Amino acid sequence: MTDDCTLQLRLIGFRKAEASLRLEGMDPSGTPLYESVKARILFGELTFDEGRAEVLAHHQKRAKNN
Repeated sequence: MTDDCTLQLRLIGFRKAEASLRLEGMDPSGTPLYESVKARILFGELTFDEGRAEVLAHHQKRAKNN
């Protein structure tokens, strides 16, 4: 469980990152993997680095299979 201040800071960070990605034409919002990792980071179940590694591994596996 995470406190309200930490959760708010994480939410702000995600809003900024998502806005930046949208400007670059890369919006991951709404994809099941992204939403799952985001929720687990927001609630302290994963660190940012763990979440990033999970997403990277997923995309590397997909690229390898294509």
